[in-house]
Amino acid sequence: DMLSLFAHPWTGIFALRHPRLRRLATVRSCCLAVTAWTLSQLRASSDAPVFAQPMRRVNPTRNLRMTTQQALKQDVGYDLLFENALDEFENHSLVTTGVFPAYVNGDFVIPSIGKFDMGNRKFVGFLDCFGKMQRFKICDGRVDATYRLMETSFFNNSMRAGTISNGLLFFETEPPRENPWYLGTINNMPPFAPNDNTYVNTIRVADELLSLTDSYTMMVIDQKTMRVTGTKVFDDDLEGLVCYTGSAHPLRDPNTGDWIDFVGNAQLLSERTTISCFALSDKSPNARRKISDLEMETAPYMHSFGITKNFIVLPRMPVKFSAQEVAMKPMAAAFQEVKLSEEGPGNAFHIVPLNGSQSFVRMLPLDNPLWYVHTVNAFENESGIVIDLTTTVRNPFASDLTLAAARNKETRDKGATGSKNLVKRYILPWDPRTPIVTEVISDPKTSTDFPTINPNFAARQHCFYWAVEWFADSDSYASMAIVKHDLCHGSEKRTWSRNGWYPSEATMIPSDEPGAAEDEGVLLLTALDGERDKTYLIGLDAKTLQVVAEAGPFPRIAFTTHGAFYPADAK
Repeated sequence: DMLSLFAHPWTGIFALRHPRLRRLATVRSCCLAVTAWTLSQLRASSDAPVFAQPMRRVNPTRNLRMTTQQALKQDVGYDLLFENALDEFENHSLVTTGVFPAYVNGDFVIPSIGKFDMGNRKFVGFLDCFGKMQRFKICDGRVDATYRLMETSFFNNSMRAGTISNGLLFFETEPPRENPWYLGTINNMPPFAPNDNTYVNTIRVADELLSLTDSYTMMVIDQKTMRVTGTKVFDDDLEGLVCYTGSAHPLRDPNTGDWIDFVGNAQLLSERTTISCFALSDKSPNARRKISDLEMETAPYMHSFGITKNFIVLPRMPVKFSAQEVAMKPMAAAFQEVKLSEEGPGNAFHIVPLNGSQSFVRMLPLDNPLWYVHTVNAFENESGIVIDLTTTVRNPFASDLTLAAARNKETRDKGATGSKNLVKRYILPWDPRTPIVTEVISDPKTSTDFPTINPNFAARQHCFYWAVEWFADSDSYASMAIVKHDLCHGSEKRTWSRNGWYPSEATMIPSDEPGAAEDEGVLLLTALDGERDKTYLIGLDAKTLQVVAEAGPFPRIAFTTHGAFYPADAK
């Protein structure tokens, strides 16, 4: 145990009296000198990024848990995802470490929340905060980053007022906003408020980049500067008098390439709602083509949906969105659970043919309420329609979505909905007499959401999906990882993580090689290094989850939503 001997403080005293120990002391001095030099170099490079870690193959049947001390270490800086991130700049350029493949050449756009207060008022719900856009231009071994707060009408009105202005919010601000006596809370509804804080997702239609949320409103973004240039105006009549919803997750029609989405129009004097499914094409980017109208007894809330070769698949949760409540209270009060006494269309999948023919319903049993957030994929086979969803134990949009909960370790470690999010597969049989089959396809010890697949397999049977995990290696919610699940070959799940790093949703960019496998490509994501308060752009090998390339540090990005990659050569 020579190193222990050399490190012992009494060794030098004995070495003065014993020739053999004198030689040992000389060696000890050399060892200590090398150690001191190594530590000095590590300190000098403490701001340098940590690069690829060996790939971990994790067996989901094993309960690998970290110590309490390690779990606390993983929480360091997690709260920074929910603090102001006000840096704005254009084309901040850094050289990558590692090399992105040639097909990863373009813009990675990822929205986030950015500003959490204005003047004397603070947002209570983190989904209400002022949105922000980030673009990472990847080209020739460099990454040029552009950050921009979204200068929407809601933001600009607030800037002029010096405080958070009128508009619909999940939770009222602290202190509460004041409304004119003659309007009351209707002051937060259109046409009195713009409600254009649409930072959740982006799509590109023709030559326009559009930002979206669960609304009929879309904003136009300049892809070079990331500035908001205005509200998208459509030359059609799909929006009724009380148009209240849309989906933040449009999907491509696998046959035409058109974007598919919907808007919801509520009735003034009853709870009935019309869901109008539409197509939006690059050839006619200013007019939405109606596919079909679907009547529902109460207003649904559908953050995402599925699409197959022939059908739009609308998952209907047992919740109604009350237009009357939202006119009088914050939006959180508008998500009202529907008490079910029998199977029915309020807890079901509504199937809308893409050809506009008659829709049909596949109902779930009473003991299987459909609570979900995101869609992994949907496809058809000989048995029926298959749709994979990230699910919760209760209505996820009525859970504690406050900043206080997100910043409190004890609260978030309980899970926002009181349990872990699971990815479930639903098989909807062609024969209505056959019950729906449900299967869990994620690790039940972790919470899994923000899924992605190879986009070339959208609306087709897929074997792989990638997602974000929470509780990944401990009982701490902030223990986060990127995970890959294999649904076809039985291989163990793979994960990528770094202690105290908090990854965004990954975007899968498939390989452009002819005959490339489904899992060949690159996952693009951002990750916050919580200890250093810096964000990095990371590219992972989609097959192995080893780091291909990364760039950073960049100024911190707060809580992110859904990224998208726009190739440089795409028109």
